[in-house]
Amino acid sequence: MLAGRLLRVMTAMTIAAVALAVTATPALAADVRAGDTITLSQDDQVDGDLYMAGRVVSSNAVVLGDIFAAGETLQIGGSVDGGLSAAGESIVIDGIIARGARTAGSTVQLTGRVDRDLLVGSSVFTLESGGAVGQDLYFGAGTVVIRGDIGGDVRGGAQELIIEGNVGGDVNVEVGTLVIMPGATIGGDLIYTGRDEASIPADVVQGEITFSQRSDIRIRNGAFRHFEALTPLAVFTSIIWKVSWYLMALLTGIVLILLTPRRMSGTATAPRTDIGPVAGWGAIALFVTPIAAVVLCLTLIGLPLGVITLLLWGILLYLAQLPVSLFIGHVIIGYRKPLEGKGFMIGALALGLLILTLLRSIPLLGFLVSLTTALFGLGAMVVFERRLAQSRRSSPDGATV
Repeated sequence: MLAGRLLRVMTAMTIAAVALAVTATPALAADVRAGDTITLSQDDQVDGDLYMAGRVVSSNAVVLGDIFAAGETLQIGGSVDGGLSAAGESIVIDGIIARGARTAGSTVQLTGRVDRDLLVGSSVFTLESGGAVGQDLYFGAGTVVIRGDIGGDVRGGAQELIIEGNVGGDVNVEVGTLVIMPGATIGGDLIYTGRDEASIPADVVQGEITFSQRSDIRIRNGAFRHFEALTPLAVFTSIIWKVSWYLMALLTGIVLILLTPRRMSGTATAPRTDIGPVAGWGAIALFVTPIAAVVLCLTLIGLPLGVITLLLWGILLYLAQLPVSLFIGHVIIGYRKPLEGKGFMIGALALGLLILTLLRSIPLLGFLVSLTTALFGLGAMVVFERRLAQSRRSSPDGATV
């Protein structure tokens, strides 16, 4: 399947990039492991964050921080005092995650426990009997099967949603097919949009039931009826788009690091050294610039300049995620080490961009993350270029920093 191929490519590129960072860095602030097969037994303990990249990744260790993992096959057991961020073709979580988990894979299976929120993007997600999510479940998937317990709400979209277990809060979903089995419980309201109204067993839903029929399904005659076949692909297409967006951004960042490593490094470190100016100039670049460009477009003389400004603003808005991702990756895999060396920078970018992509997939929070990324990314670019211009003016021979 196309999504599977894209996911494997994304995983392979992330593994390679993080491996570059590992080999280029003699000592990191966290436990970073890369290789074909990575295995941690129940006798192992990691006193901090754990970063793993490999074809087959298995951890049953006690981890006293967060886990970030990428691979073809992932198995996360043991206990994790922090959160989990994982991307792979197959992901099995059979341990205890004390905080939230963010996963992206072809198949995701939870037989253990996530004490806070769980975010899933996959073709098939299964919460097995005995598995549990302490707070809310967010998903975008082809098929979702809930046999275990969820303490909070269930929100997301899927072609097929099957509920056999217990949900403590509301269920608010958009689905192709909804199946609720006898013996399941929903402690709050059931709000769903779908093709047809589901048969809900009595006494399953403690709150109110609200059904909305998808407007695109109401047109069942004529040429438009053929578009019904496309609706099951909506969530699947969304996952493919996120994977493709990650790959495009990663490739763009790698090219810029290879061509202009000093500028990329300087831009990524600006938020740490000049947070105030970065936020201020970022707000100006993000909000004032497009308004000024539109005003120019309303005048005949300023129309060409306005159009060019809008085009450049759009390009920079896209590139703004790169310094922010590089900053995040640098903080994680080597905050005390200078952001130098192309291999180290590519590894930091790959990891930071993966985390940013997962965060932007979270409903509501994703918008705030995107807005913050644009603001600080644009601000970092402006601050670095101003610093570079000042350095050129103060240098007698016009040398750059």
